[in-house]
Amino acid sequence: MKGEHRAISPTPINEILPCADKMNYNITNILDEHNFREKKRLQEPVLEKYQYFDKSKTNRMIDCGRHLEFALFQNRKDKDLHEKKLDKMFTCKDRFCSFCNWRRARKLAIQSYEVLKAIEAQKKVRYLFVTLTVKNCPIEQLSDTIKQMNRAYERMFKWQRLKKSILGWSRILEYPSQKNNPKMVHPHYHCLIVVPAGYFDTKKKLYIKQNEWQSLWQKALKVDYAPSVDIRVIKSKNGDDPIAKAVAEFAKYPLKSVDIEPLSVNQFRELVNQMRRKRAVAFGGILKEYRKKLTLDDVEDGDLIYSDKLKDEEWKRIATLIYEYELGEYGLDYYLKEINHD
Repeated sequence: MKGEHRAISPTPINEILPCADKMNYNITNILDEHNFREKKRLQEPVLEKYQYFDKSKTNRMIDCGRHLEFALFQNRKDKDLHEKKLDKMFTCKDRFCSFCNWRRARKLAIQSYEVLKAIEAQKKVRYLFVTLTVKNCPIEQLSDTIKQMNRAYERMFKWQRLKKSILGWSRILEYPSQKNNPKMVHPHYHCLIVVPAGYFDTKKKLYIKQNEWQSLWQKALKVDYAPSVDIRVIKSKNGDDPIAKAVAEFAKYPLKSVDIEPLSVNQFRELVNQMRRKRAVAFGGILKEYRKKLTLDDVEDGDLIYSDKLKDEEWKRIATLIYEYELGEYGLDYYLKEINHD
């Protein structure tokens, strides 16, 4: 059946995206369904600014996520049961692309769950969610500020006080512009910290109070002010999956699209220059070790399809569904262009 034009149904395509706004935490509800249309449309403010100074990035982002191919599977036992899996697409992998950042966040959540699951199979651990900040800085100083933060973070985690208390960490960089003053940005880290199960046992002297975290971060930064530091213990309730709860808390923030609407074209161009060759995601300690053991793909630059595989003995591929993002009967949207039966 070729040449059939049909808008994607308002029902989301069966893809998954981290979502922490759930009452009960398990891996299926923190990876909630979401549609492609919304993320594709969120590229528009970025495209509006890129077109003035980088035609190449503009064209790549226009093509990003425009062509989607889904594999349609049929259950071998129940012929009425079907699954759709994203099979092919082009992504620009631009740092400011909402579509790519959605896929990266989704991938990070899946990988984080896999890593923490493997760790908990070997040892009992607890989780902290730590936010480390610095003073707001002008966009023109963002690169130097991030370098200072990276050096301070590396320095702090080499100190014996943290080495004996912390098993590993995941770290996300955010740098939102200030709506009331878009010349300024607020760089900060969101960190998922893995600690031993006995971390809160006062006899073991592993526990680090909030004011001590703040003092250590200030010392590492080598600044004359007390930076804001927020520490939260991640707890599971009512039978919630503790790993899913940890991932859900962490997945609220990572790789969100930067709100560039308050920025002028020149300010956005400067932000792009300041963020060149900067990584948003980093890992250390036991989390880095287990990522290597599990041979996990790079979150930022690797495959952004990252779809779990169906078992061949349970599922049979029966067709390929091809969608294009274009102007059609329902406006600018995804439309089914071809159904190729296998």
